Amino acid sequence: MKSYQVETNLRTAYFFSFVSQMFFPIAIWLFFYTKFITFKEIALVSSLGYVASILFEIPTGAFADIVGRRKAIVLSYFIFSITMLGIAFATTFPIFLILVIAGALGDALYSGSLEALVYDSLKENGEENKFDFVTSRMETLTWLGLFIGSALGGFMYQYWFRLPYIVQAIVTLIAGVYALKLVEPIIDTKKYKLSDFIIQNTQGIKELFKNAHIAQFAIIFIIIGSGYHIAASILGISQAREYGIEPRTVGILFAGGYVIAALSSHFYQRLRRKLGGKVLLIIATCMLIASFLFAKFVGALLGALFIFMRIASSTTFRNTRSILFNKFFTSENRATALSTLTLLTNLPYAILAYFIGDYIDKTSPNSLALILGLGIIVLLIGQQGIFSIRKKLHHSAM
Repeated sequence: MKSYQVETNLRTAYFFSFVSQMFFPIAIWLFFYTKFITFKEIALVSSLGYVASILFEIPTGAFADIVGRRKAIVLSYFIFSITMLGIAFATTFPIFLILVIAGALGDALYSGSLEALVYDSLKENGEENKFDFVTSRMETLTWLGLFIGSALGGFMYQYWFRLPYIVQAIVTLIAGVYALKLVEPIIDTKKYKLSDFIIQNTQGIKELFKNAHIAQFAIIFIIIGSGYHIAASILGISQAREYGIEPRTVGILFAGGYVIAALSSHFYQRLRRKLGGKVLLIIATCMLIASFLFAKFVGALLGALFIFMRIASSTTFRNTRSILFNKFFTSENRATALSTLTLLTNLPYAILAYFIGDYIDKTSPNSLALILGLGIIVLLIGQQGIFSIRKKLHHSAM
């Protein structure tokens, strides 16, 4: 790949990192949904949407590896644009459900594709050592996009409650057209028949669990990632609603967290060199757990601070996961393996979403947060014990 083509891909990836996460409904979607459907219906839509995302995740990762990441990204934007416009004018449970499932297909097509395309573009020119820098910059732009989307989305909602989704549809359509500028890397590229989907999927799973060392990292990141995912999907905005914070203020609160996350991402490499990835991961995990454990026992001000802290710390987790796992996977199966990791991270919420919604409806979001925090602690201690025993048995057998 020529240098200018690599630069084109990088510039386009930076643009997408910003635009894809400039999601205007992010801080107001729950307020919007509750205008038309009940909280239990929202939970069911969310649950089935995530089940759909799981069903789509690995096949679309394989699709990206087989027919090209560029085509997957372009298609994802066009699908998502249509679904956003549909949601803007949806009024019934069945329509919301259909559109959310369609949106899950668009998300799954995008998942892992851009990151894999960037890594392979650099690797084709022998510049994969720059991936840490590129990832950090992409993550910074991601959080800046979230900041602008959250802040503006709250004000759009105040002006007209349908406006955030309409503007989102327009912006996403523009991004889909812009995605045509991407250049597909040649490295490890192979053309498959449809029958090769099964082989590709199997290989992606093998990549993720090919030895005990990688498997333990995968499980740790899945446990922590699931906590962040549940918080971002329904818990955070539900907690803000319970604290009595209005939509416009929720948008500002989320936006503030995204700014700190963007700054953390920008200085991630410097922090990683000084403290090490392991220490940063421990700090992020402690912040996540603390935000769950203590939310039930504080008022609106400290509760908002915990939500803010959780959002801000998530960038450290995402950067560490991205850098670590891209080094573990071969470029041929990278998109599939990353999609598999995303699938397993989303799985707990996909299975439990309806029950989570029902529990929140009957008790409170902060009661759920307490249970979630305790559960993460138990799972992390449990996996460490299991792998330690397994390691001792392995050494004794030798």
